[in-house]
Amino acid sequence: MIKSIFAVDHWGGMGLNGSLPWHHSEDLQYFKEQTQGHIVVMGRRTWDDPKMPKPLPGRTTYVVTSRPLFGYGVNTLRGDITAGIKKIADENPNKHVWIIGGPQLLLDTRDLVDEAHITHFKGQYRTDVQIDLRKYLLLFQARSAAPSTDKKCNWMIYKNVDIFRPLP
Repeated sequence: MIKSIFAVDHWGGMGLNGSLPWHHSEDLQYFKEQTQGHIVVMGRRTWDDPKMPKPLPGRTTYVVTSRPLFGYGVNTLRGDITAGIKKIADENPNKHVWIIGGPQLLLDTRDLVDEAHITHFKGQYRTDVQIDLRKYLLLFQARSAAPSTDKKCNWMIYKNVDIFRPLP
C-alpha cells in the first residue's frame, strides 16, 4: 500500500529554512510509529533537512534526486518517479511505502496514494515552503481524526476515493 504522511499549518505551510517550522514530540512519535519498519520516499530537500537523521532508523529510505548520495546507505530514485514508487510497492507487498515530502513530490504522486496521514497544526506558522492542500486533497475523503494531547494539532487520515484512478 502506498501512503503519504506530512504535517501542515492552517494555510498549508510545512517548512522553514530547510526544516519543520515546529517541534512537536508527540507528532514526531506518531510519524515514527507509522513509518517504522516500512519504506519512506522523500525529495532531496527533505533529505537535506539538517535536523533529520540520515537515514531514518528502522526504515528503508529512497531519495528522489539526480545527484549521487555517498556513504548514507540509501537508495535513489530518478526518471519516472511514479513508476519507480509502484515498482517499490510491488516488490515489497508486506510493507507500506510512505511518501513524506516535499510538497512537489507529494503533489506529483498523490494519484498513487491510497491513504494520506496529515497532521494539521492549529494556526499559522512562519513558513517558506507550502503545499496546496485543497489541490492535494481534491479526491480524498476524511476517514478519521484524533487530537494530540496538548490540542495543538490533529492527526487525520484521508482515503483516496477517486473512482477513475487506475487499479494497481
